[in-house]
Amino acid sequence: MAGDGMRKVFDLIGIARRAGKATSGTMAVQKSLSRGQARLLIISEDVSLNTRKVLLKASQKHQVPYVILGNSQELGQSIGKPLRVALTIDDSGLAGAIVKAVKSVDTEAKTTGVVQWPK
Repeated sequence: MAGDGMRKVFDLIGIARRAGKATSGTMAVQKSLSRGQARLLIISEDVSLNTRKVLLKASQKHQVPYVILGNSQELGQSIGKPLRVALTIDDSGLAGAIVKAVKSVDTEAKTTGVVQWPK
């Protein structure tokens, strides 16, 4: 996996999964976004261009912040699954903690969304 800072991010994603507050897989992520359950969208750096466009469009439409980090293997490992290119965090507290952890190591994370965090 990545450095210590990113390890904390992936650990938080794993906690969300164990708490039942993470949705993984492209179709499930789209449903989570459209149903208003998602609080944060996480996309791997190696996601296909078309899938990235579709998910980012849905993220912006439903005003869900996003972050692009890691590769599909790292995302999958963080939730105990095979390769995953996208997942959502469905809890505000965990989503906030992940965003804060990503910002603290922003040199390792590629992009964070421009959607404002809901107040």
